[in-house]
Amino acid sequence: MLHRLALRVIPQLSAAVTERDVRKRKRLVMLVPGFIAFLLYRFLKDSLPLEDPFVLLAFSGVISTLTALWAYGMGRKEAFGRIVKNDSFKRLVWVAGWIGCAYGIQLSLLVLAMLALFVDYNFLVHPEGPAMMALIIPTTAVTRDAFEIGHLIRLESEGTRIVTFPNGQPFRELLYRDPLHVSQWVGGGLVAGGTLSFLFSLAGDWGMSGIGQAIFAMVVAGSMAQLAFLYGKFPEQNWSNRLGSQSWWERVQFWVWPCLTFALTYYLVLWGIAVFLLNVSVNQLGLYATLAGMMCALMVGYSYFLGTRVFVEMQTQGGISAGLRRCPFVMEILAKTGWVSSADVPTSSALASSQAERASLR
Repeated sequence: MLHRLALRVIPQLSAAVTERDVRKRKRLVMLVPGFIAFLLYRFLKDSLPLEDPFVLLAFSGVISTLTALWAYGMGRKEAFGRIVKNDSFKRLVWVAGWIGCAYGIQLSLLVLAMLALFVDYNFLVHPEGPAMMALIIPTTAVTRDAFEIGHLIRLESEGTRIVTFPNGQPFRELLYRDPLHVSQWVGGGLVAGGTLSFLFSLAGDWGMSGIGQAIFAMVVAGSMAQLAFLYGKFPEQNWSNRLGSQSWWERVQFWVWPCLTFALTYYLVLWGIAVFLLNVSVNQLGLYATLAGMMCALMVGYSYFLGTRVFVEMQTQGGISAGLRRCPFVMEILAKTGWVSSADVPTSSALASSQAERASLR
Protein backbone atom coordinates (compact mmCIF):
# COMPACT_ATOMS: atom_id res chain seq x y z
CA MET A 1 0.00 0.00 0.00
CA LEU A 2 3.00 2.28 -0.35
CA HIS A 3 1.46 3.87 -3.42
CA ARG A 4 -1.58 4.87 -1.36
CA LEU A 5 0.60 6.53 1.26
CA ALA A 6 2.54 8.38 -1.41
CA LEU A 7 -0.63 9.63 -3.10
CA ARG A 8 -1.77 11.27 0.12
CA VAL A 9 1.43 12.24 1.94
CA ILE A 10 3.59 13.69 -0.84
CA PRO A 11 2.26 17.22 -1.47
CA GLN A 12 2.58 17.29 -5.27
CA LEU A 13 0.74 13.98 -5.69
CA SER A 14 -1.93 14.83 -3.14
CA ALA A 15 -2.64 18.21 -4.72
CA ALA A 16 -2.87 16.70 -8.19
CA VAL A 17 -5.38 13.97 -7.35
CA THR A 18 -7.59 16.01 -5.01
CA GLU A 19 -8.46 18.85 -7.35
CA ARG A 20 -12.18 19.54 -7.47
CA ASP A 21 -12.76 18.32 -11.03
CA VAL A 22 -10.68 15.19 -10.42
CA ARG A 23 -12.62 14.34 -7.26
CA LYS A 24 -15.92 14.78 -9.07
CA ARG A 25 -14.95 12.46 -11.93
CA LYS A 26 -13.44 9.97 -9.51
CA ARG A 27 -16.61 9.70 -7.43
CA LEU A 28 -18.64 8.91 -10.53
CA VAL A 29 -16.15 6.31 -11.71
CA MET A 30 -16.04 4.61 -8.30
CA LEU A 31 -19.77 3.88 -8.35
CA VAL A 32 -19.62 1.45 -11.25
CA PRO A 33 -17.17 -1.30 -10.18
CA GLY A 34 -18.62 -1.65 -6.69
CA PHE A 35 -22.09 -2.22 -8.11
CA ILE A 36 -20.75 -4.73 -10.65
CA ALA A 37 -18.87 -6.60 -7.91
CA PHE A 38 -22.11 -6.83 -5.93
CA LEU A 39 -23.99 -8.24 -8.94
CA LEU A 40 -21.24 -10.75 -9.70
CA TYR A 41 -21.30 -11.96 -6.14
CA ARG A 42 -25.07 -12.39 -6.18
CA PHE A 43 -24.99 -14.31 -9.46
CA LEU A 44 -21.95 -16.49 -8.74
CA LYS A 45 -22.18 -17.25 -5.03
CA ASP A 46 -24.10 -20.48 -5.66
CA SER A 47 -21.76 -21.73 -8.39
CA LEU A 48 -18.41 -20.71 -6.92
CA PRO A 49 -17.17 -21.90 -3.49
CA LEU A 50 -16.70 -18.35 -2.22
CA GLU A 51 -16.78 -19.59 1.37
CA ASP A 52 -13.24 -20.82 0.74
CA PRO A 53 -10.84 -17.95 1.52
CA PHE A 54 -8.46 -18.86 -1.30
CA VAL A 55 -11.26 -18.91 -3.88
CA LEU A 56 -12.67 -15.65 -2.55
CA LEU A 57 -9.29 -13.90 -2.68
CA ALA A 58 -8.58 -15.23 -6.16
CA PHE A 59 -11.96 -13.95 -7.34
CA SER A 60 -11.25 -10.60 -5.70
CA GLY A 61 -7.89 -10.46 -7.46
CA VAL A 62 -9.44 -11.09 -10.88
CA ILE A 63 -12.15 -8.45 -10.41
CA SER A 64 -9.62 -5.95 -9.05
CA THR A 65 -7.25 -6.54 -11.97
CA LEU A 66 -9.93 -5.78 -14.56
CA THR A 67 -11.16 -2.84 -12.51
CA ALA A 68 -7.68 -1.34 -12.22
CA LEU A 69 -7.09 -1.43 -15.96
CA TRP A 70 -10.48 0.16 -16.67
CA ALA A 71 -10.10 2.88 -14.03
CA TYR A 72 -6.54 3.58 -15.17
CA GLY A 73 -7.87 4.28 -18.64
CA MET A 74 -10.60 6.51 -17.24
CA GLY A 75 -8.01 8.52 -15.33
CA ARG A 76 -5.96 8.96 -18.47
CA LYS A 77 -9.01 9.84 -20.57
CA GLU A 78 -7.84 7.50 -23.31
CA ALA A 79 -9.20 4.37 -24.94
CA PHE A 80 -7.64 1.22 -23.56
CA GLY A 81 -6.43 0.12 -26.98
CA ARG A 82 -4.44 3.33 -27.34
CA ILE A 83 -3.04 2.92 -23.85
CA VAL A 84 -1.82 -0.58 -24.67
CA LYS A 85 -0.16 0.78 -27.80
CA ASN A 86 1.55 3.74 -26.11
CA ASP A 87 2.30 2.50 -22.60
CA SER A 88 5.19 0.28 -21.62
CA PHE A 89 4.44 -3.34 -20.87
CA LYS A 90 6.10 -2.94 -17.48
CA ARG A 91 3.74 -0.16 -16.42
CA LEU A 92 0.64 -2.06 -17.52
CA VAL A 93 1.78 -5.13 -15.60
CA TRP A 94 2.34 -2.95 -12.54
CA VAL A 95 -1.13 -1.40 -12.79
CA ALA A 96 -2.84 -4.76 -13.34
CA GLY A 97 -0.71 -6.90 -11.04
CA TRP A 98 0.02 -4.58 -8.14
CA ILE A 99 -2.57 -1.80 -8.10
CA GLY A 100 -5.19 -4.31 -9.21
CA CYS A 101 -4.64 -7.91 -8.13
CA ALA A 102 -2.22 -7.66 -5.19
CA TYR A 103 -3.79 -4.52 -3.73
CA GLY A 104 -7.30 -5.93 -4.10
CA ILE A 105 -6.34 -9.12 -2.27
CA GLN A 106 -4.73 -7.11 0.52
CA LEU A 107 -7.86 -5.03 0.93
CA SER A 108 -10.05 -8.14 0.98
CA LEU A 109 -7.93 -9.53 3.79
CA LEU A 110 -8.21 -6.18 5.54
CA VAL A 111 -12.02 -6.30 5.38
CA LEU A 112 -12.19 -9.90 6.59
CA ALA A 113 -9.79 -9.21 9.46
CA MET A 114 -11.56 -6.03 10.54
CA LEU A 115 -14.95 -7.78 10.65
CA ALA A 116 -13.58 -10.78 12.53
CA LEU A 117 -11.48 -8.86 15.03
CA PHE A 118 -13.60 -5.82 15.86
CA VAL A 119 -17.22 -6.90 15.34
CA ASP A 120 -16.85 -10.68 15.78
CA TYR A 121 -18.26 -11.30 12.30
CA ASN A 122 -15.91 -14.08 11.24
CA PHE A 123 -15.84 -15.08 7.58
CA LEU A 124 -14.99 -18.69 8.53
CA VAL A 125 -18.23 -18.93 10.54
CA HIS A 126 -20.53 -16.60 8.58
CA PRO A 127 -19.05 -16.40 5.06
CA GLU A 128 -21.79 -14.67 3.05
CA GLY A 129 -21.80 -11.14 4.49
CA PRO A 130 -18.02 -10.75 4.89
CA ALA A 131 -17.42 -12.26 1.44
CA MET A 132 -19.68 -9.73 -0.23
CA MET A 133 -18.01 -6.81 1.55
CA ALA A 134 -14.57 -8.26 0.79
CA LEU A 135 -15.40 -7.89 -2.90
CA ILE A 136 -17.24 -4.57 -3.01
CA ILE A 137 -14.96 -2.47 -0.77
CA PRO A 138 -11.62 -3.50 -2.36
CA THR A 139 -13.00 -3.04 -5.87
CA THR A 140 -14.06 0.51 -5.04
CA ALA A 141 -10.68 1.34 -3.47
CA VAL A 142 -8.76 -0.14 -6.43
CA THR A 143 -10.87 2.00 -8.77
CA ARG A 144 -9.97 5.14 -6.82
CA ASP A 145 -6.23 4.49 -6.81
CA ALA A 146 -5.98 3.31 -10.42
CA PHE A 147 -7.94 6.36 -11.55
CA GLU A 148 -5.59 8.68 -9.62
CA ILE A 149 -2.51 7.01 -11.08
CA GLY A 150 -3.96 7.30 -14.57
CA HIS A 151 -4.57 10.98 -13.92
CA LEU A 152 -0.92 11.43 -12.89
CA ILE A 153 0.24 9.74 -16.08
CA ARG A 154 -1.94 12.11 -18.09
CA LEU A 155 -0.43 15.12 -16.30
CA GLU A 156 3.04 13.77 -16.97
CA SER A 157 2.27 13.33 -20.66
CA GLU A 158 1.13 16.96 -20.76
CA GLY A 159 4.47 18.18 -19.43
CA THR A 160 4.11 18.14 -15.66
CA ARG A 161 7.22 16.77 -14.01
CA ILE A 162 6.34 14.30 -11.24
CA VAL A 163 8.98 14.39 -8.53
CA THR A 164 7.98 11.05 -7.01
CA PHE A 165 5.94 8.64 -9.07
CA PRO A 166 4.22 6.14 -6.71
CA ASN A 167 5.40 2.94 -8.42
CA GLY A 168 7.95 1.75 -5.86
CA GLN A 169 11.00 2.62 -7.95
CA PRO A 170 12.04 5.58 -5.73
CA PHE A 171 11.77 3.30 -2.69
CA ARG A 172 14.04 0.70 -4.29
CA GLU A 173 16.51 3.45 -5.13
CA LEU A 174 16.50 4.53 -1.49
CA LEU A 175 17.23 0.96 -0.38
CA TYR A 176 20.20 0.88 -2.74
CA ARG A 177 21.44 4.37 -1.94
CA ASP A 178 20.88 4.59 1.81
CA PRO A 179 20.72 1.07 3.27
CA LEU A 180 22.20 2.18 6.60
CA HIS A 181 19.42 4.54 7.67
CA VAL A 182 16.69 2.34 6.22
CA SER A 183 18.00 -0.74 8.02
CA GLN A 184 18.32 1.20 11.27
CA TRP A 185 14.70 2.30 11.18
CA VAL A 186 13.34 -1.01 9.91
CA GLY A 187 15.40 -3.03 12.39
CA GLY A 188 14.44 -0.71 15.22
CA GLY A 189 10.77 -1.00 14.31
CA LEU A 190 10.96 -4.78 14.10
CA VAL A 191 12.63 -5.17 17.49
CA ALA A 192 10.68 -2.43 19.29
CA GLY A 193 7.30 -3.52 17.94
CA GLY A 194 7.83 -7.20 18.69
CA THR A 195 9.34 -6.65 22.12
CA LEU A 196 6.76 -4.14 23.31
CA SER A 197 3.93 -6.31 22.02
CA PHE A 198 5.29 -9.30 23.91
CA LEU A 199 5.63 -7.29 27.12
CA PHE A 200 2.11 -5.95 26.66
CA SER A 201 0.81 -9.52 26.37
CA LEU A 202 1.96 -10.06 29.96
CA ALA A 203 -0.44 -7.38 31.19
CA GLY A 204 -3.35 -9.80 31.58
CA ASP A 205 -6.51 -10.48 29.62
CA TRP A 206 -6.52 -7.12 27.84
CA GLY A 207 -2.90 -7.60 26.82
CA MET A 208 -3.71 -10.97 25.25
CA SER A 209 -6.90 -9.85 23.50
CA GLY A 210 -6.83 -9.33 19.75
CA ILE A 211 -8.31 -5.83 19.93
CA GLY A 212 -5.96 -4.76 22.71
CA GLN A 213 -2.91 -5.98 20.80
CA ALA A 214 -4.05 -4.32 17.59
CA ILE A 215 -4.57 -0.94 19.29
CA PHE A 216 -1.28 -1.15 21.19
CA ALA A 217 0.71 -2.11 18.09
CA MET A 218 -1.01 0.67 16.15
CA VAL A 219 0.05 3.30 18.69
CA VAL A 220 3.65 2.05 18.86
CA ALA A 221 4.04 1.83 15.08
CA GLY A 222 2.23 5.12 14.44
CA SER A 223 4.49 6.98 16.86
CA MET A 224 7.67 5.48 15.43
CA ALA A 225 6.44 6.17 11.89
CA GLN A 226 5.98 9.86 12.64
CA LEU A 227 9.53 10.09 13.98
CA ALA A 228 10.90 8.26 10.93
CA PHE A 229 9.02 10.61 8.61
CA LEU A 230 10.42 13.70 10.33
CA TYR A 231 13.93 12.23 10.26
CA GLY A 232 13.70 11.73 6.51
CA LYS A 233 12.03 15.09 5.89
CA PHE A 234 14.62 17.11 7.85
CA PRO A 235 17.89 15.16 7.47
CA GLU A 236 20.18 17.96 8.62
CA GLN A 237 18.21 19.25 11.62
CA ASN A 238 18.19 18.14 15.23
CA TRP A 239 15.17 16.59 16.91
CA SER A 240 14.15 19.83 18.58
CA ASN A 241 13.84 21.55 15.21
CA ARG A 242 12.18 18.56 13.61
CA LEU A 243 9.47 18.40 16.23
CA GLY A 244 9.13 22.17 16.22
CA SER A 245 8.55 22.29 12.48
CA GLN A 246 4.82 21.64 13.06
CA SER A 247 2.30 22.87 15.58
CA TRP A 248 1.03 20.37 18.13
CA TRP A 249 -2.28 20.15 16.26
CA GLU A 250 -0.53 19.38 12.96
CA ARG A 251 1.52 16.71 14.69
CA VAL A 252 -1.61 15.14 16.15
CA GLN A 253 -3.34 15.18 12.76
CA PHE A 254 -0.41 13.52 11.03
CA TRP A 255 -0.10 11.00 13.85
CA VAL A 256 -3.76 10.03 13.54
CA TRP A 257 -3.68 10.05 9.74
CA PRO A 258 -1.76 8.54 8.09
CA CYS A 259 0.41 7.06 10.86
CA LEU A 260 -2.16 5.36 13.10
CA THR A 261 -4.58 4.65 10.26
CA PHE A 262 -2.10 2.87 8.02
CA ALA A 263 -0.44 1.13 10.96
CA LEU A 264 -3.76 -0.49 11.81
CA THR A 265 -4.33 -1.25 8.13
CA TYR A 266 -1.04 -3.13 7.80
CA TYR A 267 -1.65 -4.95 11.07
CA LEU A 268 -5.07 -6.16 9.93
CA VAL A 269 -3.73 -7.34 6.56
CA LEU A 270 -0.99 -9.34 8.31
CA TRP A 271 -3.56 -10.68 10.79
CA GLY A 272 -5.75 -11.75 7.89
CA ILE A 273 -2.86 -13.55 6.19
CA ALA A 274 -2.01 -15.42 9.39
CA VAL A 275 -5.57 -16.42 10.27
CA PHE A 276 -7.32 -16.92 6.92
CA LEU A 277 -4.47 -18.13 4.72
CA LEU A 278 -1.94 -19.72 7.07
CA ASN A 279 -4.60 -20.98 9.50
CA VAL A 280 -2.59 -19.81 12.53
CA SER A 281 -4.44 -19.84 15.84
CA VAL A 282 -4.88 -16.38 17.33
CA ASN A 283 -3.89 -17.84 20.71
CA GLN A 284 -0.55 -19.13 19.45
CA LEU A 285 2.36 -17.81 21.48
CA GLY A 286 4.34 -15.15 19.66
CA LEU A 287 1.74 -14.40 16.96
CA TYR A 288 0.94 -10.93 18.21
CA ALA A 289 4.60 -10.04 18.71
CA THR A 290 5.43 -11.23 15.20
CA LEU A 291 2.59 -9.25 13.64
CA ALA A 292 3.47 -6.11 15.61
CA GLY A 293 7.16 -6.34 14.74
CA MET A 294 6.52 -6.83 11.03
CA MET A 295 3.97 -4.04 10.92
CA CYS A 296 6.25 -1.60 12.75
CA ALA A 297 9.12 -2.44 10.39
CA LEU A 298 6.96 -1.73 7.35
CA MET A 299 5.55 1.51 8.73
CA VAL A 300 8.84 3.08 9.82
CA GLY A 301 10.60 2.03 6.61
CA TYR A 302 7.89 3.49 4.41
CA SER A 303 7.57 6.60 6.56
CA TYR A 304 11.30 7.31 6.39
CA PHE A 305 11.10 6.94 2.61
CA LEU A 306 8.12 9.33 2.39
CA GLY A 307 9.99 11.85 4.51
CA THR A 308 12.96 11.77 2.12
CA ARG A 309 10.65 12.28 -0.85
CA VAL A 310 8.94 15.28 0.76
CA PHE A 311 12.43 16.65 1.45
CA VAL A 312 13.35 16.22 -2.22
CA GLU A 313 10.16 17.98 -3.28
CA MET A 314 10.81 20.90 -0.92
CA GLN A 315 14.33 21.33 -2.27
CA THR A 316 13.35 21.16 -5.93
CA GLN A 317 10.60 23.72 -5.46
CA GLY A 318 12.32 26.08 -3.02
CA GLY A 319 15.86 26.06 -4.36
CA ILE A 320 18.94 24.32 -3.03
CA SER A 321 21.03 26.20 -0.50
CA ALA A 322 24.82 26.34 -0.64
CA GLY A 323 25.02 24.29 2.54
CA LEU A 324 22.93 21.51 1.11
CA ARG A 325 24.94 21.56 -2.12
CA ARG A 326 28.00 20.57 -0.08
CA CYS A 327 26.22 17.52 1.32
CA PRO A 328 26.87 14.43 -0.86
CA PHE A 329 23.91 12.53 0.61
CA VAL A 330 21.44 15.29 -0.23
CA MET A 331 22.82 15.95 -3.69
CA GLU A 332 22.85 12.26 -4.53
CA ILE A 333 19.15 12.06 -3.66
CA LEU A 334 18.43 15.00 -5.96
CA ALA A 335 20.65 13.59 -8.72
CA LYS A 336 18.72 10.33 -8.65
CA THR A 337 15.51 12.24 -9.32
CA GLY A 338 17.06 14.14 -12.22
CA TRP A 339 16.71 17.56 -10.60
CA VAL A 340 20.45 18.17 -10.51
CA SER A 341 23.26 16.84 -12.66
CA SER A 342 25.34 13.97 -11.31
CA ALA A 343 28.36 16.22 -11.93
CA ASP A 344 27.03 18.51 -9.18
CA VAL A 345 27.30 15.79 -6.55
CA PRO A 346 30.43 16.46 -4.47
CA THR A 347 32.93 13.62 -4.36
CA SER A 348 34.50 12.47 -1.13
CA SER A 349 37.82 14.13 -2.04
CA ALA A 350 36.12 17.42 -2.89
CA LEU A 351 34.18 17.27 0.35
CA ALA A 352 37.35 16.61 2.36
CA SER A 353 39.10 19.52 0.62
CA SER A 354 36.17 21.82 1.39
CA GLN A 355 36.16 20.78 5.02
CA ALA A 356 39.91 21.34 5.28
CA GLU A 357 39.56 24.84 3.81
CA ARG A 358 36.84 25.74 6.31
CA ALA A 359 38.92 24.35 9.16
CA SER A 360 41.97 26.43 8.11
CA LEU A 361 39.85 29.60 8.00
CA ARG A 362 38.82 29.02 11.59
